[in-house]
Amino acid sequence: MIIKDYDLPLLRRALGKELMLTRWQKGISQKQIAARLKLNPKIIDRAELGKYTYYGLIRALLLYYNKEIRIELVDRE
Repeated sequence: MIIKDYDLPLLRRALGKELMLTRWQKGISQKQIAARLKLNPKIIDRAELGKYTYYGLIRALLLYYNKEIRIELVDRE
């Protein structure tokens, strides 16, 4: 995904969308991941909407999904 705006809420939404797509691909519900991480499902929902992202939650989700974040700087078109 290429982000062309430097708005923090937009970056959060992009990260949340990628987390949601990963969860869907793995066939896991928000309730299942929340139970596994001992969290309220609303926290997972808010993270996937880009409204609630803190490092510990993102790290836990990335570890659970066996994913990493890769940031790449690209030339503007």
